[in-house]
Amino acid sequence: MKISYFKYIIPLMLAVVFSSCSDELEQLPFNAIATDIALENPTDFENALKGMYAGMRADGYYGASSGAASIYFIPDVMSDDVIINNNGRRSRETFYDWRYDEDNSSETFWLAAYRVVQRANFILENIDKLSGANRSAVEGEALAARAVAHYDLARLYADSPASTSGGALGIPYIVSTDASQKPSRNTLDDTYNNILDDLSSAATLMDDLVQGVGRMDANVVRAYMTRVNLFMGNDAGVISSANGVTGSVASMTNFPNVWKDASNEGVLLKIVVTEPDNVSLGVAWLQESPDGIRSEYNVDKVLYDLYQDNDIRKSVYFETSAFAGIDYNHIVKYRGRLTGNANEVDAKVLRYEEVLLSKAEAQFNSGDEGGSLASLDELRAQRYMGFTSQGESGQELADAIALERRLEFAFEGVRFFDLKRKGLGINRSTFGDEADGNGFATEFATLPAGDHRFNMAIGQAEMAANTNMQQNAGY
Repeated sequence: MKISYFKYIIPLMLAVVFSSCSDELEQLPFNAIATDIALENPTDFENALKGMYAGMRADGYYGASSGAASIYFIPDVMSDDVIINNNGRRSRETFYDWRYDEDNSSETFWLAAYRVVQRANFILENIDKLSGANRSAVEGEALAARAVAHYDLARLYADSPASTSGGALGIPYIVSTDASQKPSRNTLDDTYNNILDDLSSAATLMDDLVQGVGRMDANVVRAYMTRVNLFMGNDAGVISSANGVTGSVASMTNFPNVWKDASNEGVLLKIVVTEPDNVSLGVAWLQESPDGIRSEYNVDKVLYDLYQDNDIRKSVYFETSAFAGIDYNHIVKYRGRLTGNANEVDAKVLRYEEVLLSKAEAQFNSGDEGGSLASLDELRAQRYMGFTSQGESGQELADAIALERRLEFAFEGVRFFDLKRKGLGINRSTFGDEADGNGFATEFATLPAGDHRFNMAIGQAEMAANTNMQQNAGY
C-alpha cells in the first residue's frame, strides 16, 4: 500500500535529542518517547525543540553526510556560479544538468522539511500542557520553525511571488499531525500569508527573548521576515523587518574565522554540527587527497574574476592549487574548522550581511538611494582593504548591490533563488573547469527565464500516494 509522505512523517515515536548544551544544541545519542506521553513538563518540551532542530540538520535539509542534496548546496549547483570538475566524482550532476524530474527530484528535502513541520506541530498541539514564563518562548520557536520549513519548501517547489501572479500554486501548509491527511496545495498567496502570519506570531510571542546563534529568537524571526519579504517583492516589508534586526557586519579581521567556526560575528542563526552528527558540509565541494584538493565543483571563472584582489572574501572562499597536475580554483569556504574533522563546519543559515543587503535593495527600489548606498557601504567597508565609497547612484547602484549579494553569499544557496525571484534566466559561461578557464566547459549552459525547472518536481511516490497533490507544470 502506498503511503503519502505526510503520513510517513507522522511517526509512532517522536525522536528527541538530549543535550547538556542549551544554546548550541549539540547532538548527543537520542532516545524515543511515545507521543502520547512525550510532552508533559518543561524538559520534555526542550527536548522536543532539540529534535525539531535536529530535523533541520538532517540529510536533505541543511545537513549532508556525503555531499547529499541539501538546500545549502544544490541551489548553487543549479546556478551559474559553479562548474562541475571533470576530475571530481560528478556527484549531483543531475541537478547541475537540470535533468531532474519526478523520479529523481529533491524528494529527500521534501520529506526532511515536512518532518520539521511535523515536529513543530507536535509541540504546538501540546502547548497547553506547558505553563509558566517559558511557554510563549517555546510556542514562538515552534511557530518560527514551521514557517521557515514551509518557506524553504515554497521557494524550491513553487514560483516566487515577486515574479508571478498570486493565483499560482504554493505548497501544502500543514498545521496538524493528523496521519490521515492528504492535503492539496495552497495558493501561492495563501502559502506566503501563512508563512508571514506564523513568523509575526512567533516574533510577538518571543518578544525580547535572546538565545544563542543555534536557536531562533525574535531577532532571527525578523531577519527571516526580511528574507521572505524580499522573495515576495515586498520592499516595504523588507525595510520594516530589517529595521528591527540587531546585528553587525563581520569585520575584516573576524570574517575568515566565521567560516572556521572561530567567530560568530555577523551570524544570526546557524545549524550547529558536531562530530556525532556525521554532517560534512564541505565534502559537497571538495575532498583532500595526497594528490591535492579534489573538487566536486569549482567556482566559474566569470565569478572568480569578479572578486578583486583587495577583497578579503577571495582568499577565504578560494584556493588555487593543482590536482593531478592541473590548476583549479577550488571552493574552500567549508574546508573545516581550525581543528577537527575536514569539511565539518556549522551551516550559517542567516547572517546580518543578508539583512543589510536586502535592505539596501529594497531602499533602492523605494527611491531612497542615499539610505541604500549607506547600507551597501556598511558591508563593503569590511570586505575591501582601503575601501572608499564610489558614491554610485541609479543603475550603477542597483548593479553594485546585486554584485555584492552574489559575492557575499556565493555557495550559501542564494544565487539560484535571487535569479528566480527576479525572473531571470541562468546563463553559464563558456569557460572550462580549470583555473585559467581552459579545460572542460559545461554541456548545459542556459536555463531560460520562467523555465519550469526553476521549480522542483514533486516526487513520484508522493504523487502516487496523495491523489489530492498537484504536480508542477512541465513534469
